[in-house]
Amino acid sequence: MLKLSNECFNKVSYLLKNEARDLEKYLYEYHFQGGSSKNIIKELKKYQNDDGGFGKALESDFRQPDSSPMATSIGIRILSEIEETEDTKNIIKSACKYFELTFNEKRSGWYALNKEVNKYPHAPWWHYDVEKGMTVIDKNWGNPSAEILAYLYKYRNYTNLLDINYLIEYAIKYIEDKKVFESDNELFCYIKLFEILPEDIKSQLKNRISCGISQVIEYNRENWKDYVPLPLDFVSSPEKEKFGVINSKINENLDYYVELIEGNEGSLINPPWGDSYYQGSLKPAYNEWKGVLTLKILKRLDNYNRIER
Repeated sequence: MLKLSNECFNKVSYLLKNEARDLEKYLYEYHFQGGSSKNIIKELKKYQNDDGGFGKALESDFRQPDSSPMATSIGIRILSEIEETEDTKNIIKSACKYFELTFNEKRSGWYALNKEVNKYPHAPWWHYDVEKGMTVIDKNWGNPSAEILAYLYKYRNYTNLLDINYLIEYAIKYIEDKKVFESDNELFCYIKLFEILPEDIKSQLKNRISCGISQVIEYNRENWKDYVPLPLDFVSSPEKEKFGVINSKINENLDYYVELIEGNEGSLINPPWGDSYYQGSLKPAYNEWKGVLTLKILKRLDNYNRIER
């Protein structure tokens, strides 16, 4: 069992705090140094629009300034993982109102983005197909609809225009009817929903999520340098539901992350999907992803007590 050395941890921490976005810097301080949530909240407010939704490149791969359900789900995800204060409640309440306004009845959910995204720099997977009326991401209903439902269920006191219980039933039926799983991101969204639901409803989701993970997870370490769903993507900490993910592969993934960081002491972790998409005005997104991914890996190593400190 490998552990990230204290020396290496300090080096990568220095890089993260000096090269990442301010948001990731403050999140690092909160999770590792007892930093205040006030800095995170202050920074997140910069990404929130007057309609309550989030935009302004909170999700680095599309630089659309106006709000989108996808960016807003990321904003609430961050807020849901820090201490609850009056400020967080107010931000989340506004975001829930945005979700109510952008709900699409025919879809019984949300589209990730609208056509306005095409006016701004964006990665090809976020391009809005006008003929189809959606991005390629929207091929799978659960991303981001299942994750949005998780937050609307958790903060249901802030919503009154949507029948959340009906939508939970819809989400369950959707995944029960699904035979072939292609999107790991859709499963990540369903895991968020699973984690927030009461035990009797969780039982309706567990087997289907496990089935989906078994179809998409990459267990071959030789392929982990590529953009593939790794064991820790589904089981980010030891107290989480494992959904049948093999324990030995979780440990192997942790060893891999230790070696990855130790082998990149001079830089933050590069996105495994490469930098070829990040040209011109989209170029800043690549460096932003370095901070996001490095912080994610450090948090997972810490969750499993794999950092010497």
